[in-house]
Formats: sequence, C-alpha cells, structure tokens
Amino acid sequence: MTLLLILVLSGLSPLSSTTIREYHYVKTLKTWAEAQSYCRETFTDLATIDNQDNNKMLLSVLQGDGTYAWIGLYDDLARWKWSLGNELLRNDIDFRNWNTSQPITKSAINSCTVMAPNGLWSVSFCWRQRPAVCYYEQGPSQYILVTTEMSWHEARAYCRSKYTDLVSVRNMSENNHISSLLSETTWIGLHRKNWAYWSNQRPSTFTNWNKEQPRSSGETVASCAVVNTTTGTWWDVDCTEKHYFVCHKVQIEHKMTFKLKFQSEDDLNDPAVQEQILEQLHAKLEKHGLPDFQLRWIETDGRTFHKEQKRKT
Repeated sequence: MTLLLILVLSGLSPLSSTTIREYHYVKTLKTWAEAQSYCRETFTDLATIDNQDNNKMLLSVLQGDGTYAWIGLYDDLARWKWSLGNELLRNDIDFRNWNTSQPITKSAINSCTVMAPNGLWSVSFCWRQRPAVCYYEQGPSQYILVTTEMSWHEARAYCRSKYTDLVSVRNMSENNHISSLLSETTWIGLHRKNWAYWSNQRPSTFTNWNKEQPRSSGETVASCAVVNTTTGTWWDVDCTEKHYFVCHKVQIEHKMTFKLKFQSEDDLNDPAVQEQILEQLHAKLEKHGLPDFQLRWIETDGRTFHKEQKRKT
C-alpha cells in the first residue's frame, strides 16, 4: 500500500489576515472548461460558494435576466475513491475488476460498489441492504465478512467502529481472497461522492439546487452546475453547453510557501496523486481556522517534486 506522509500542521494558528472575495459576472458564452480557463487567467477561478452569505453576494452581481451562468461546481462521474484513506482509484493505473458495461454512470445516485462471488465489481444504489467485507489492519485475519445486511454508509460506519474500514482491493490476489468469502453480492469500500468538489478542488459543503436537481444524464462523464441569474438556484447541465459565467477573485494579504517532504511508492508528479495531497491539505488548513485560501504547486525544472538523494551517515 502506498504511504503518503502528509504534512501535519501541528500548532498552526489562524493568521491575522484580511480576505476579500469578489464575484464577477462575465457575459461571454463559453463551455465550463473554457470559462474555468478564463477565470483562472483573469481572476482566481470559477465561482466557489461556501455558504449562504456567499450565495447572497453572488446574487447581488447577477443581472436577473433568467439566463444560466456557470459556477465552479462539477460532478465527475468517473472519479471513484476507496473509503480507506480516501484514496482515488486512478484510471488505467490502479487495479480494477469491473463487470461488463460497468461502472454505470447514468445516475448520480448509483455511486457505491459491490463485489459478486465471481470477483467482479458492479455499481449499486448505496441504500440497498447488503452484507459487507471489512478490513482489519491489526487482526489475525485482515478480511472480515459481515453477514448482517446494511446500506453502504451503515456498513462503512460499522467497519470503522469495529475494525479499520470497508475493504480496499489492490490486486487480483486480494480480489480472489475476498471473493472466496462471498456467497452473494457484497459491499466493498469503493464509492463516488456526488458533486464533491469545486473548480479549485475545495470540498463542496453548501448547495442551492433547484427542486429535483441535480439530475446527471449520464450522456457525458461529467456534469457541471449553472446558477439561474433570476432565482439564484443551481441546475445540473452538460459541461459542453455554452453559457455566461461567474468568476471569483480572492485577495489575501499573506502568502506563504511551504516545502513539503513525502515518502511514497507512487509517482508524486502524477497529477492524480498531487490532487489527492491538495485535498488533504485543504481539509487540514480549514480544520485549523483558514477557511478561504488558494493552494497551488510550484514547479522547478518542469517538475513539482524532486527525488531527494540519500546521504551517507
């Protein structure tokens, strides 16, 4: 298993800084990706809305003409994570054993994974009642079959309270071992959190969806959010449509550069790995009282991370 030694910001106290957030309504038709690029070049990023006060501020700059305008929230239907360690399942790199025509992406609520007795994975409604396989890091047997039927979220809570977490599957050997325990389709730890991130990779904690939204169509691997400029409610639309958009600009008096040291079996210059690290750093900073900030990697010689040479002792 990959070990990422994430920086622990022990003793960090909130900085005495002034943060100013501004929203800018841009009446130029662009796709979501084009709008994101424009906002990053001209301001800070596509609009992030963290709370009701931000939402009111956003409404104050819209012109109320009933059109749609892009905001920074998006839903990547191909982005799956393991419950244990919150680790991304990286496409074309990590082990996967999906059944034919899986994973299904036609519905945002189909976002939890089961393993069949033949070892193949499928997507299932998270509320369904099923047995589960827990991972027990300290136990004589690391794979624990729980025959009591629960929803995926109930199973995760149970595994975390009694053992370590719902099981992760890293290779075919582990897959075969786990499937040998099964007599019916059973929960494993792979899942997808719907509408989880903003354009700047901040976790989504506030939403203002219109009634019966969001409704991902499944026709594309991603859906993006727009705001109705009159009602202020959010809608789920295809990211390739062209709409006006809202950017935000964040000004903070203090800027800091951290040099981080990691030990990992992974390629730390892999964008997926770097994204995972940023997510954890975001959560750590917010926990220590820094709710409004931007994080970015600094490259030298074309790379973010450089391998440290071993020193003779």
